[in-house]
Amino acid sequence: MTRKIKITIDGTAYLVEVKDINADPIEMTVDGEKVSVTFGAEDTATPIQRIETKDVEVDEVSKDDLKVSETPKTVSAVGPIKDFTAPMPGMIISIAVKVGDQVVPGDEICVLEAMKMQQTLRAEWTGIVDEIHVETGQQIQGGDKILGLA
Repeated sequence: MTRKIKITIDGTAYLVEVKDINADPIEMTVDGEKVSVTFGAEDTATPIQRIETKDVEVDEVSKDDLKVSETPKTVSAVGPIKDFTAPMPGMIISIAVKVGDQVVPGDEICVLEAMKMQQTLRAEWTGIVDEIHVETGQQIQGGDKILGLA
């Protein structure tokens, strides 16, 4: 039986399909790419890829099927820019950050008014505000860039 799991790491969602969680090696597909994972004894497991994050959300899987160990989160001021985008059309009511500010997941980015309701948009990743694409009072569409994090 193939089990589909949605894993979100630092705001990026991955679709993982696992055929047999008890197989060795475990054959899986991550966003369409085939991956084979082999585990040794729990104390001597050799990770194929190390994920340095604490912000991991898992949907449609029991905790018996998946173990995620906590590793320290790293912050880097150098790297690709991640664009923070609007989830829906609306008007920017306020902006809580400025270029150069460091944000962590959960920090307020801005307030968006949509359908006469105000929604506080919060950071999904750790980073430094590299650029701001909007200003207070501006009308935006869903998917429009609000800011970039480096």
